[in-house]
Amino acid sequence: MTIEFAAGGPLEFRPRARLLKLIGAELISDDVVAITELVKNAHDADATEVRLQFRGVTEAGGQIIITDNGCGMDRHALLSRWMEPAVSWKAGPETRRTPRGRRCLGEKGVGRFAVDKLASHLELVSATAGSPEEIVADFDWDGFENGDLLLHQVQNHWRARPATTLPGQGTRLTMTGLRSSWNERKFRRLSTRLARLRPPHSLTNGLSIVIESDEFPVYCGEVGPGFLDRAPHHLEADFDGRGWIDLKLNHQVSRSRWPEARGLTCGPVRLQIFAFDLETEAIGRLGPRMEVRAWLREWSGISVYRDGFRVWPYGEPHDDWLRLDHRRVNNPVVCLSNNQIVGLVEITADGNPELRDQTNREGLIHTPAFDDLRRFVHSMLAILEAGRQSTRHPGLPRSSSSQVTPLSRGVVDQLETLSSGLKPVPPATLARLARQLRQERQAAEVLGRKRHQGYSELAATGHALVGLNESLTRLTVSTKELKKELETLAGVQRAGAARLLAQMENNLGHIADCLQAVGSARTASSARRTIDIRSALDEFKAIFDPLFLESGISLHLECPPPGRLRVEVQPGTMIQVLSALAFNSLHWLQEVPRPRISIIARATAEQCEVTFSDNGPGIPPEIAPRVFEPLFTTRRSGSGMGLTIARDLVELHGGTVELVDTASTGATFRILLRRKRSRATV
Repeated sequence: MTIEFAAGGPLEFRPRARLLKLIGAELISDDVVAITELVKNAHDADATEVRLQFRGVTEAGGQIIITDNGCGMDRHALLSRWMEPAVSWKAGPETRRTPRGRRCLGEKGVGRFAVDKLASHLELVSATAGSPEEIVADFDWDGFENGDLLLHQVQNHWRARPATTLPGQGTRLTMTGLRSSWNERKFRRLSTRLARLRPPHSLTNGLSIVIESDEFPVYCGEVGPGFLDRAPHHLEADFDGRGWIDLKLNHQVSRSRWPEARGLTCGPVRLQIFAFDLETEAIGRLGPRMEVRAWLREWSGISVYRDGFRVWPYGEPHDDWLRLDHRRVNNPVVCLSNNQIVGLVEITADGNPELRDQTNREGLIHTPAFDDLRRFVHSMLAILEAGRQSTRHPGLPRSSSSQVTPLSRGVVDQLETLSSGLKPVPPATLARLARQLRQERQAAEVLGRKRHQGYSELAATGHALVGLNESLTRLTVSTKELKKELETLAGVQRAGAARLLAQMENNLGHIADCLQAVGSARTASSARRTIDIRSALDEFKAIFDPLFLESGISLHLECPPPGRLRVEVQPGTMIQVLSALAFNSLHWLQEVPRPRISIIARATAEQCEVTFSDNGPGIPPEIAPRVFEPLFTTRRSGSGMGLTIARDLVELHGGTVELVDTASTGATFRILLRRKRSRATV
């Protein structure tokens, strides 16, 4: 039989079903990207919350549920928009923004195939506002694997039913038959990627992203910016596109014009840069060192956001699009490297039309506007680096408690201006600045020598005490053996001897507790640990009760129950800090009729506040600024290092301690320490 073909006519593509599998594989690289695309869909649906639930995803049989409270879909939306691949209702100029005013992120109309990357089966449930029904659709993505079927021959099914699944409008995607298992590394990547999906401090999107998991609870909760708000150096710059720059450097506000004759063609830009010091002590002030360093590895870099969502790959850990590491090689003292910075460049599609995506969506096209954007970021970065150098100058005093006058804000402003080139600085001003810096450095060196001397003397005493620890422990054991012999020899005086022996045993127990405290302080690991404040206060009370009892001092403790308030410090640190304050109170309460010490611990959202106060004579206002200064004391037998050590210990753990009351009715110190954090925000 011979088949004859027509001489001419129309041509029609007849796509095979597996074409969708090929499209999905090309557009969605992995599971984390797939989840991100589905969150973007929730954003375009005007959702205010999207909830990601992971149930049993480390093994076969798990499921992923993504629920949002967006506008939802009715029958028409499902059968027309959702079932027409590569046709996006968001692409036209009249529909580029949602009713909430959000700019739509999806324009290709294929984001729904992210589900196929995650799982073989999908149940979609959706409802619109006020609708009495919800739409349910079931998809078997493996059905598209059949190479013999055409696309339209693969059948999936939908139905309408009374609205009972969702509490209101929105969409729920339930994915089963997961194509790969999830581990902690994948959860960490997802948490970081979702946290960086939007500018961390932007309030324009109004989209909350919440993760729930029955296997990885440390990543549960609303995704957040981690340690970003603790950056020691921060710059904000708003360029209006016409030449004016509003600048905020570490809370100092200024306004100036772009200094170069050739303007910037990139359009309006909002820039935020958070800079971090990588020294061990500086990292320790932010939180647990390992967690902070892990967070920096994931977050470091300067990201670009258009209309509230990231432009990839800018800001990825290995994407140094501004060549910051190359700058640092040329000037390692001043310049910041890529792994020290978390930056946010915010642009808009309407306001920055010359900053366009490459066809493959891998960054922006390298136009003159893009080059101007880099010039702007480099110029603002130089201002931040100058400010950072002024605050890190080794000659500056640590606090205003000394007799050294801190570097004035005006001098810092002139340093920043000089480094940025925005305004020339007269030679006479530079000479005066140099003289002031020299004087302050000399004064700071004197303060440093005093601190070193005080610590050296205490170190010698502490070293001797630690060396005696073992001998005293053995003596305690020997005394307990003598106690047993005395019990057998008590004879007719047995009752009186028993009372004395009981008192001896109590005293020995107290000595043992004190020795244990000394030993734990010496052997505590340098790694940050979590302690319970109530337990620490109870331990402090047990150690100092005999001293307070002998001095007639009543101790008042107020603290949440055990397990309710935890802080990130080394074991023994809290005891050492409270001990320094207590020894001061013991001295000044000697002449007070009814001496009293009060310790109150309470929790705030991020911090633990411990207030230590007594009813002694108080601290005279004229010496209050010097109480933390090393070797400063008004006691004949005092070392002048107790409060210095207390402050240094608290600051080493990222907290603060300050004198808050210098009235004649007593002295009050306030200690602020970070509460234990959840890793969900890291």
